[in-house]
Amino acid sequence: MSSLSEKLENFFRGKKILVTGGTGSIGSNIVRQLLNFEVEEVVVFSRDEIKQFMMRRMINDERLRFVVGDVRDVLSLEKVFNNNDFDIIYHTAAMKHVVVCEENPFEAVKTNILGTENIVKLAQKYGVSKLINISTDKAVQPQNVMGATKFISERIVLNANYTSVRLGNIANTRGSVIPVLVEEMTKKKQITITDPNVTRFVMKMSEATKFILNATFYAEGGEIFIPKMKAFTLADLAYVLTYQIAPILGIRSEEIKANVIGLLRGEKMHEVLIDESELPYLHVYDDFYILRPNKPIHPKWSDVGKHLIISSNFAEKLTRDELREIIKEYIKELINKN
Repeated sequence: MSSLSEKLENFFRGKKILVTGGTGSIGSNIVRQLLNFEVEEVVVFSRDEIKQFMMRRMINDERLRFVVGDVRDVLSLEKVFNNNDFDIIYHTAAMKHVVVCEENPFEAVKTNILGTENIVKLAQKYGVSKLINISTDKAVQPQNVMGATKFISERIVLNANYTSVRLGNIANTRGSVIPVLVEEMTKKKQITITDPNVTRFVMKMSEATKFILNATFYAEGGEIFIPKMKAFTLADLAYVLTYQIAPILGIRSEEIKANVIGLLRGEKMHEVLIDESELPYLHVYDDFYILRPNKPIHPKWSDVGKHLIISSNFAEKLTRDELREIIKEYIKELINKN
């Protein structure tokens, strides 16, 4: 019996693939991993021409093409579909920063909702067999604009019988908490957190990308894939930065000032991976969940234990040593880039 890796090799061989937001953190990593397979072509669609220029220089592969455009502009999107016959679409283009979305709600609507509607309609029109939408745990019981728009984008994708992958925080991505705090610590010798008791789901970028590609292989349409993730507390993160990472960077722990500012507008104390209303459709596997709204498993879910682990407050926590290794990995990447 062939392994999953062998099945993926065969699955991606000869495929033409579109990656919206392909110059972003998740999108660019998907692109790099796809090029490890014998794909026919990968088209990066994004609105940042400078990032495209830099990505061209970093990745020398004749199978890679770049198109400047915006998912909010259906005409620029349709030109790409007119000139290609895509087998798979990865939709990673999105406004992802909670505070920025709170301050610019309609911009978030245009990108996360209308942009998703545009890509889904064109995928249907041109007969694309698989579309994988990258979503977030903030789409569950949303309390902010970003979460609300991603909740709706999930529904758009499900209604079209395509697939979403619902992730937590991806460690060390641009604008996420670890890079922000490392920069603040090195430049200002301080660490600012909202609340030490805040918890967040987290996984490494390599793990997230692998999960997305595996989900593509298994996707039938009309489902949401969710990885089982560990979580961390901001208190543990602040401790590791102050007492384990700062000395490595030549900063004395006593120099670092800790600031606690309280939750920002739209932020939750804890994230939730799966809503209680979704539990009757939850199919549980060893390392992940699949929500299949069209395939309920039971009208009532009585296993309280499974319900509890779906909250970052109750999920297994990363140890401080595990957090330290994630931060050290980020610092190493930062040094290599510079």
